[in-house]
Amino acid sequence: MRKKITGWILLLLFGFFSESHFAQAQFFQFKIKDAGVYKISSEQARRLGFSNLTEISIFGFPGMLPQKLDSAQLKLQEIPSLEQEGNLYFYLTGPNSMTFSGADDVSYSHHLFSDSLSFLLGKSKSPKRIMQVNASSELPEPNQIWYSWTTIKEEKNNLLNSGRDWYSDPIRQGQSLNINLGLKSETSAPWILHGKVMGQSFNSAQINILSGNQLLGEIRINPIPNTTYGIKGREEFFTWQTSPNGGALSQIRFTFQGSGSESAGYLGYLAVGVPYSNSNLKEGVFEAKEVNRIALLPNLNTWEISDFYNPIELRTTSGRSAEGKKWVIFSPQKTPEISQFKPISLSIREQSISPDLLIITNKSLLSSANKLKNHKESLGTTSHVVTVDEIFQGFGYGNPDLTAIRNFIAYLYHPEKSLKNVLILGKGTFDYKNKLGGRPNLVPIYTSRSSLNPLTTFSSDDYLGLVDWGQGEWIETREGDELLQLGVGRLPAINFTEANEMVEKIIRYETYPIKKPQVPLVSFLADDADNNIHVRDAEVHSDYLSKNHPEILQNKLYLDRFEQEKSGTSQSAPQAKKALEKTLENGTLILNYIGHGNETTLTAEEIFKVSDISNWAKMDQLALWVTATCEFGRHDSPFIRSAAEELLFASGKGAVALLTTGRPVFSSVNFALNEAFIEEVFQKDEGQYQDLGRIFRNTKNNSQNGALNRNFSLLGDPSLKLALPDLGIKINSIKNTLTGNETDTLSAFQEIELRAEVTDPISGSGQSGFNGTFQLELRDKPAKVETLGDESSPVVFEEESLLLFKGEGKIEQGKLTAKLFIPASTKPDFGNGNLRISGFDPSSGFQAMGNENPILGGMEENLSKDQEGPEISVKINGQGTGPFIFPSTQLEIGALLSDQSGINVSGFIPGKELSIQVNDLEPIILNESYLALDGSFQKGSFLTTVTGLTEGINKLIIRASDNVGNESEFQVEIEIRGSEQLQIISQKVYPNPANVESQFEIKHNRPGENLNLTFEVYSSSGQILFSEAIRLVKAEEIIRDLSWIFFQSQTKYPAKGTYIYKLTLQAESDLSADSVSGKLVIQ
Repeated sequence: MRKKITGWILLLLFGFFSESHFAQAQFFQFKIKDAGVYKISSEQARRLGFSNLTEISIFGFPGMLPQKLDSAQLKLQEIPSLEQEGNLYFYLTGPNSMTFSGADDVSYSHHLFSDSLSFLLGKSKSPKRIMQVNASSELPEPNQIWYSWTTIKEEKNNLLNSGRDWYSDPIRQGQSLNINLGLKSETSAPWILHGKVMGQSFNSAQINILSGNQLLGEIRINPIPNTTYGIKGREEFFTWQTSPNGGALSQIRFTFQGSGSESAGYLGYLAVGVPYSNSNLKEGVFEAKEVNRIALLPNLNTWEISDFYNPIELRTTSGRSAEGKKWVIFSPQKTPEISQFKPISLSIREQSISPDLLIITNKSLLSSANKLKNHKESLGTTSHVVTVDEIFQGFGYGNPDLTAIRNFIAYLYHPEKSLKNVLILGKGTFDYKNKLGGRPNLVPIYTSRSSLNPLTTFSSDDYLGLVDWGQGEWIETREGDELLQLGVGRLPAINFTEANEMVEKIIRYETYPIKKPQVPLVSFLADDADNNIHVRDAEVHSDYLSKNHPEILQNKLYLDRFEQEKSGTSQSAPQAKKALEKTLENGTLILNYIGHGNETTLTAEEIFKVSDISNWAKMDQLALWVTATCEFGRHDSPFIRSAAEELLFASGKGAVALLTTGRPVFSSVNFALNEAFIEEVFQKDEGQYQDLGRIFRNTKNNSQNGALNRNFSLLGDPSLKLALPDLGIKINSIKNTLTGNETDTLSAFQEIELRAEVTDPISGSGQSGFNGTFQLELRDKPAKVETLGDESSPVVFEEESLLLFKGEGKIEQGKLTAKLFIPASTKPDFGNGNLRISGFDPSSGFQAMGNENPILGGMEENLSKDQEGPEISVKINGQGTGPFIFPSTQLEIGALLSDQSGINVSGFIPGKELSIQVNDLEPIILNESYLALDGSFQKGSFLTTVTGLTEGINKLIIRASDNVGNESEFQVEIEIRGSEQLQIISQKVYPNPANVESQFEIKHNRPGENLNLTFEVYSSSGQILFSEAIRLVKAEEIIRDLSWIFFQSQTKYPAKGTYIYKLTLQAESDLSADSVSGKLVIQ
């Protein structure tokens, strides 16, 4: 239920929405480049549809919108105008601005987003007009000096491809940068030169500024450090008074003096103040160091414009001078008339909406944004889609100003504060003006003031979440840190294909969860070396989860656990790489990486690199990746395609979202942010897990560190919730079946009966409507594991590596019962184990989860009379009886095992594991694959895929032992025949005949390999009508990923009749191939 709107909110709403008549009226956008007075004629007004000039208002802002948020910014700002002799006159600034308060107090602000500045013209009931005052009869001082400013800004080079500062091309030793000015003054007063230069040299350097042969000034540049992450250039500002020869500056020249082939100087900007006295003023904009008296010129209009929104016109008929600081002098007859107008809509200002999720996109991605909106609405998340063009028109006066987006978000947030998350759909780059080309800047991103320090420069969408009044200045120091009010995420798609792929990922993740009970898994991936700091950090995070969220299962993929192979000066870790890929294929809720990386790679051993993605199979469960490393998530470059972006847009695999870094980072900053994330990710709000936006917001707010943590971004949908259970499971009793008594200690040889129920997470009440299946696992006390010490000393850590039992059964009316047998092969010492239960109701889609940490240890007397090993029955590729002859070297092995004492899966005693062996290869341990059935421990099964079979006769051995030590072995011979050549074993097409679409199925003998499929359709005359090529990664034995829609766009539309199709499969491993053909009837 919405909270009651209090009086002050109503007042605020009135302030925002009282301008609704603006939105309903027709508005026109127009652009200018230079500051000055402009006009609109009454004839032009009539052509635009206005009755007369008296109903026209001008709206806009002088330059970039201010970062600091003020409620006044959310209203249209009207610029006064003067109606005179059938024209409407108004003073406008150009996109760039200057402040001048003295010879040593000059500053220049360049518009980051546009080289022109747009304003709006619209209808108003009472337009704001310029105040007119009488001039003074006092004579002005003839030698009073005023300055007219000329500015030059170079935007050709962004040194680090980061930040908002741009410079000229480099000026190297012996080169010069020449700028033509053509300026002249008729007074002897000094000129003012102000500007910014940047030097890049490992030794002291100097930049000289000359006019002809006259040295106007020199700037010394201190050296920069010769280090990877040291500052890459030093800026120097200068403000000089100078007297150029002949009172003229026709050209100005910059030269550089420094040593080293890579040393160079750069021009940031230059501002030239040309002096004018009262005796030689002319048309233009003039400013003094302070308030002074100006001479009023006959036949010219003079306005005081120090206050942009309150200019004053001096009536020259009543006097000869006036006091002020900044003036514009113009001739009404020579005033340029605005002629180019673009009609726009401000309807965005009249929308009364209160969404939970705001989706901001580019119009080219609008269909994908609306598709996501519809999906979110179906889940109960109120959502709204808006394009950046709509925002720029409604809140930026037509200018592509990033702050207009922030202001619109604040406009939606403040009335009721129901807005929770903002999703940016579309790529944003540091190159706002597309100076460099490359990938498009579809939705702009905030860039830092720091542009030369690799460790403090950044791009960030966090700025859009700083929507409290007074926020937004965001100074790049710890004192400048501000708290996020909203969760903000981005999907940096560059086209419809990428946007749609990511939207489909989100829909699949939220709509089609894993349809079985599953314990959430967090996988920690840690780099080696560096004194083991990465492993130590991972262990801190792991320890927090173990103590505070023991229901979460952990997987520790520490690089130093795996053997490494050396090749010259580099190392690789193929086992670690394989373990990572297997973890992702099997499914993990979160993959949390700590260590070294870059835009395309994790670890120096390259256990992950971007090219790996193309060889990954499709994944049923996509992970949230957390990468506490350098630059892995750099997504603001028009040139570099980061690994994070590739993971997001990989079809059917990769990541569902990432919390990742876009720039180099310190390990200490990584640790603090990762620590905040780990402490937040499993927190609940009113019994429900939080969405990614709130997790990200709280993570950032709790790990602030000036500019150092601002390059961590959420690349993903902030409204998405991780695939965590909605409901709880409460264990009501654990009984020793021999005594019938409840027990809090589980010992070897005990038979245990457990009862539990599904509960509501808030009230704790039972959920009798929950009907489905459960999965229960019991793990022994954590075991100590030692790393190999390849690049640092070995590290000992603990993990739950000993599985004592895993089984499944039914949940009926919210209740479950399970029996388990504690194996003899358990650690005898006493300590807490972990018993986890997960449940799934297929009718509702709800998941449930719970755990307890019972004491494990000791041993009871073995009263079992069981002296027989487990019974084993096997199916090979679904075939239960021989002869076993197959054309493939990869087979699916399923086994059913039964034993009155249950199957031992602990692995505590080497050689007692459940395993399968192919020929003389190393046995494959199957402890984690075995699942007891029907809520009992006496029967269970496993299903696994075996490889390594060879052409000819192979021997397969399955070994199992029960929980009291009895062993069994099952052996079978398998003949592999015809595997050396790829074969299409069978194929079918259905429906056939068909009138819209046909599906194809192909069975082959190379499952698990990468295959290339070619599909072609021919007419009876041999003309090709349709063709498609598909790369199948780790192909299934039966390929079902192929269909032909008869009338799709790339098809030459076929008529009714009979057609020939041809299917070709080729293996990438040996290039062997096979083809089949058939007839397809279209009716």
